[in-house]
Amino acid sequence: MVGTENQQLSRTGREPFSFPDLVLEFCSRTDPRYKEIRDRHYVENKGSIGQQIHFIVWYKKKIAGIISGGSSVWGTSGRDAFFGIDKANRKQFLNSIINNTVFRLVNNEKNLATQVMALWRRIVPHVWFDIYAAIPVGFETFVVEEDFRKGALYKADNWIYLGESAGSGKVHRGLNRAATRKKVGKKLIFAKKSDDFSWKVECDDPRYDPAGYRPSWERKTPEQKLIAKTKAARRKHLTGKVFYIYRLKTSSAVSFTDKKFVLG
Repeated sequence: MVGTENQQLSRTGREPFSFPDLVLEFCSRTDPRYKEIRDRHYVENKGSIGQQIHFIVWYKKKIAGIISGGSSVWGTSGRDAFFGIDKANRKQFLNSIINNTVFRLVNNEKNLATQVMALWRRIVPHVWFDIYAAIPVGFETFVVEEDFRKGALYKADNWIYLGESAGSGKVHRGLNRAATRKKVGKKLIFAKKSDDFSWKVECDDPRYDPAGYRPSWERKTPEQKLIAKTKAARRKHLTGKVFYIYRLKTSSAVSFTDKKFVLG
């Protein structure tokens, strides 16, 4: 990730830098701006548990919606087959799949939803790694089917339709605790592998944890307390930062800066 704090000039320094029209602002789920839009989503707002990353969508310096990523579901056959998840690697790799849990726009401009989704897919892996020390290998989402809701947005972004969910699911209070099962409505499953999808990820970043997910929500052990403290510090640092794609003539990169430089 390329940090561009306080950057107001282009990298050549010869002309003013112009930020793109479409950007994502990192926020908390309790942010009043986020919550107001979230409460109007077709899926009831029951809060969030587990890993979670939330953004406010800005388009032409106006709030256009919200989009969130969260913990992947424990298991569903179509998704497991798509990513190659089995009993042996489940705990290790579930932390590397991001569930697009919420996406709602208040601006219905044509093609904007597809642009936001494409931008989110590029940005959220960097933030996910920064907070959770896991390298995302792909994305999943579950759509409640209606006559007017068939997952067209995900199809337009080349996500793969994997069939329907079973209509029941396991609820975990942490990956290392026994699960309970409850009935849920059947949903359409879509998934997409990240551009650098690989089961044998090599990373020399000291934050990367090759052992996979280690829960910290209980905050009982010194290790859990340290992990929770580190995550909280990263969230605090990123809150209010605006993420965008910095485009050069021959390449582009994910960048971020304080929102005052982008939104005024």
